[in-house]
Amino acid sequence: MDTRYIIRALRPLKRKIHFERAVKSVLYMLLAAGIAVLILAMVSLFAVVPFVRMKMLAILTIAFFAGIIAALFLVPSQNRVIITADSLGLEERVITTWYLKDDNSPVSMLQREDTIASLGGINLKKAYKFRISKELIVSVFVIIVAAFLVSFIPGKVADDTRLLESLITEMNKQEEMLEKELEKQMKAHQGMSVKQLEELKALLEKLKEEFDKAKTEEDALKALAQMENLLEKLKEQNPQQDLKALENMLAGSSLTESLGGALKNEDEEALKEALDRLKKELENMDNREELSELIKQAAQNMANNSMMAEALDKIASSASDGSLSGEEIAQSLKDLIEQAMENASGMQDFMQAAGNLGEAAKRAKLAIASVGRYIAQGRSSGNAQQGGQNQGSQSENKERQPGGQGQGGQSGDRNHGDQDTSQGQGGQNGSQGQGDQPGNQGQGGQSQGQGEDGGAGAGSGSTNEDAGYNEGDQPGSGRAPGDRKGNEYRSIYIPERLGGEGNESLISGQKLQSGSSTFIEADGAPVQKGVMLPWNEVLSEYREEAVQSMERQDIPAGLEMLVRDYFSSLE
Repeated sequence: MDTRYIIRALRPLKRKIHFERAVKSVLYMLLAAGIAVLILAMVSLFAVVPFVRMKMLAILTIAFFAGIIAALFLVPSQNRVIITADSLGLEERVITTWYLKDDNSPVSMLQREDTIASLGGINLKKAYKFRISKELIVSVFVIIVAAFLVSFIPGKVADDTRLLESLITEMNKQEEMLEKELEKQMKAHQGMSVKQLEELKALLEKLKEEFDKAKTEEDALKALAQMENLLEKLKEQNPQQDLKALENMLAGSSLTESLGGALKNEDEEALKEALDRLKKELENMDNREELSELIKQAAQNMANNSMMAEALDKIASSASDGSLSGEEIAQSLKDLIEQAMENASGMQDFMQAAGNLGEAAKRAKLAIASVGRYIAQGRSSGNAQQGGQNQGSQSENKERQPGGQGQGGQSGDRNHGDQDTSQGQGGQNGSQGQGDQPGNQGQGGQSQGQGEDGGAGAGSGSTNEDAGYNEGDQPGSGRAPGDRKGNEYRSIYIPERLGGEGNESLISGQKLQSGSSTFIEADGAPVQKGVMLPWNEVLSEYREEAVQSMERQDIPAGLEMLVRDYFSSLE
């Protein structure tokens, strides 16, 4: 019997069963992934998980495609399709015909004809109904939606997470900027040697590795500081001077006199001949020892950070311990000299390219350092707004109390036009600033300000905390003496003023009780151009300066850890 007709008739049913299994596979994968992303979202409330929603989407996407791939292996067997077809009303006709396919008896022939007729009279694909649980679909949907809703809840580490996300975004941006800058310098300075190009590329690759490992702003700034220091080291290289030192040392020995002369005359043909002769001379161990000493002395006459000196030391060590043959030593020396000559010819282009790349690294540092400052300013702004609302509520409550004793005097904005001082005045409810009880004189205090320009002013109140300079009061806030302003930060120099570039001036004088004045006390140093900011807004820049200083200097590990802990405690 030809079974192809039965197979063709069952093919639509087989496809539908396969599709059902694929849908179930995807749903079960999404269910497992949904549980995983829900756990991840809950963890992100208590631990820093940057870009948690992107990670959740990635997990769900992987689960979706994993379900599809798994479905490729869930093709229903022929027996399963036949049994399913018989269950749809064919009453075991198909499976009977399938097992009697090799029987040609009259009864079998009649049975086959009956099966074929029955298959032609039924739409198996339409008769088969999907058996996918609604509970499964609802569970997947609810769990995934719940996970994303949880991810929007601000947890205990929301600020830290936002800071790390901003830091990662900025690092990626600056990394891309540095790559473009390097490509630009490669096109603009094509005189650089291949080795010099490789050194710049290696620096950028190392920066990428450090950025990938960076978990804090300090780590990112440290990576950029290392890149700057390495660039400075490369810029300090002087291959022409190194070649001169090697030339002078080689010219002083009969073993290498011809090699030194070839270097001095920059004669490539003579250099090649001198190196060929040197190969033969180095078969003698005594000559190797002599060459090793000459090379070591030449390396000592070079700059401390000379890369050529390091290479010469390695060659000298190989020559003295016999790890390399005479031919290998001569070849290494030849390669080093040729590389140094190539570097010397492209040094000017390299200096310019390295300098421009260093400037780009400095801009990247400023951009990354500003991430923490912007977050800190956002926190400070939010706290100040909340503190202002609480302060306004307290002032309103005080105004409603009759007979208040010496509250506030005149508000800062009312003093602007026609009142310079308000001593011992009772406030809104007519209370007397000069108290009747002994020791209560002067509770009314002074309140002076410029309400139209932000309300900054100086005043003395009933407590020591209120006496002196207060910054940032809103116009007309009417803060009572003794009420402390929330979230006050001591003002310090902004980093741009460090280094003594500003015009310094020191004026002696005495603050009087009359008139309007503002001042900031700086211990042991004058205020440069009056530029001061709350420390929390510039902490990240000070931390950056500290990291750079530690990179430039050789300090004990314990002291470095102490500096890190200090800045961490300020946060």
